[in-house]
Amino acid sequence: MRLLSLVCLARCAVDALPDIGVTYAATGRLNVLMAAESVRQLSTRYAHIHTLSADDHATCERLRGGAPWKCVDVTSGSSHAAQLWRHLAKYTAPDAPCRNSHSIAPTRLLKMVAIMAAPFRHNIFLDADTVPCFDLATLYTQLRAGGGMGLLDVYDLLLVPARESVPSGPAAAKGTWRAPAYDKSNSGVILWRKSRATMKLYHAWIHAYCSEKKLGTRGSAESNGADQNVLSYEILHAVKRDGLLVYSLGPWWNYRSWRRHFANKPGCCSSASRVVEAVSGDLQPPPVYIDHACRKPREYAERSGNASFFLGR
Repeated sequence: MRLLSLVCLARCAVDALPDIGVTYAATGRLNVLMAAESVRQLSTRYAHIHTLSADDHATCERLRGGAPWKCVDVTSGSSHAAQLWRHLAKYTAPDAPCRNSHSIAPTRLLKMVAIMAAPFRHNIFLDADTVPCFDLATLYTQLRAGGGMGLLDVYDLLLVPARESVPSGPAAAKGTWRAPAYDKSNSGVILWRKSRATMKLYHAWIHAYCSEKKLGTRGSAESNGADQNVLSYEILHAVKRDGLLVYSLGPWWNYRSWRRHFANKPGCCSSASRVVEAVSGDLQPPPVYIDHACRKPREYAERSGNASFFLGR
């Protein structure tokens, strides 16, 4: 009876997890504002905005109002993210070498911890400056299929290649840590299935990001605090070592670096172009599901009605 109860408790705990949710990491009032505007487009209660200071957390709560999504301060409290932040103190503590290796390293560490702490069965991480073009239920529908054959049922990890990593022509020599044909993924939009393989990947990501080989006078991750190169490297390792299943989504799932190649209109969530408009018939541009960096940060502050608060003036 006791064994059955324990099995039931474990199973019920898993069953109680929402099927899909969204995670953000935001540092600074302006980024918190952008994340709050992004989450409102999703029309869901299953979204968490993670912050790194009491001021940012207070800003998040102020913007949230009575909305059902959550603001999570990783520096205090008993949330899973806060516990993980403390557990990784050798990287996240104020005096930790990794945290001080670059000006944006704290933001990258917050992002990795937020991703590792995401509590949902299926997860989407969004950068603060993303603009979801549909609500979460609609986005999830695009990833589902009958008979358990949805993309997030079959694959562990879904990302969009970064346009700037696509080579302009054949390479003259093989790559060092990745083949020239490999497209580095943009980590501003990440979709994944919560599993042992993905958790192992994310732990390897933060450990590699903060490894002594990448610290020192150069700063972490190739001297600029970036996390994408490290993630790309660890994904290749995980595919080979753990059989991680990775799928490359079309650019309309993260339109950031692809916008200038497809769209000629400035509006967010628009994929219309002069080329497509000039063609008659049934050819239509694909819908943009998640736009990214389609607005300038200042626009968010000016539209808020309190620009000086968010711009620090």
